[in-house]
Amino acid sequence: MKSFFKKIGILSIASFSLLSCDTNDDNNQNLNPFPTSNELNALFSEAINSRKQVFTIDASTTNYLTTTQGAIIQFNAGAITLNSTPVAGPVTVEVIEIYQRGDMLVTNKPTVAKLPGNNFEILTSGGEIYVNAKQNGQQLATSGYVIQIPAALTGGLDTDMDVFTGEFLPDGNLVWVQQNQWDLGFGNSAAPAYTTFSANFGWTNVDKFYTHPNPKTTINVIPPAGYTNANSEVFLSLDGDDNSLVNLFGDPLTQTFTFNSYPAFPIGLECHIIFISEENGMWKYGIKPVTIQENGTYTFSAGELNTASEANLVQIINNLP
Repeated sequence: MKSFFKKIGILSIASFSLLSCDTNDDNNQNLNPFPTSNELNALFSEAINSRKQVFTIDASTTNYLTTTQGAIIQFNAGAITLNSTPVAGPVTVEVIEIYQRGDMLVTNKPTVAKLPGNNFEILTSGGEIYVNAKQNGQQLATSGYVIQIPAALTGGLDTDMDVFTGEFLPDGNLVWVQQNQWDLGFGNSAAPAYTTFSANFGWTNVDKFYTHPNPKTTINVIPPAGYTNANSEVFLSLDGDDNSLVNLFGDPLTQTFTFNSYPAFPIGLECHIIFISEENGMWKYGIKPVTIQENGTYTFSAGELNTASEANLVQIINNLP
């Protein structure tokens, strides 16, 4: 009898030990404080979707769409097609417009140009516009449409601007490619605006290359421990330029963020480096004011990070110098 109870006792202890191990394993999984790439990308997607403006038009007639901030999209009759044939009847058109760096950040649509040789340069934007069209859920094409952006939305007319279109890199980052074949009009003195033709659906940007007289250098940014290029992003806001935002590219081998293999940042440039991630559905961020030093390395620590809602983060970024 004693042997029987002794065996029960041993089994009970063993069962308790196994349950304890399982419970601890579950807790350890739930205690991971760092987000996944999907959780961060969900914030970017939510910001994009909340900025979509939806119009319904008759594709067989000429249409002028006016966005909430005053941009105009013009489709001539027959300009929207399916299999190269103009469509008729109701068509759903989606438009997104972005003008300030706070909106650029939360939508992950910074102002960086892709150059030949897979190099990149800083841009200043006169307005980013996304246009797409579907009919009964089916993707459509276009023979072209006209975009007109009031210059007042980005601080006034700048005749150095040119036309760029968006191209997605393999890692999902959007960069801008210059389209020298498309002319850019500037409206008139009474209503200065950027007017251009776009031959495809997708992203169009009115930009100019950022210029600075100082010699240029490379920089590196080290994220807080536990954060990588998979679950965080790093941006750079140029002091005095409300319409520019630069994203740095994460290196999975070194776990640092940089921009170019050749110098791109002016030495002495005053700017703010912005670290971005996610925490429990909120934006996790850190902002570091810096003056660019030659071959500078800038490090974020966990103690420098805060959380904010999307609206609050947009305001914080827009309020930077």
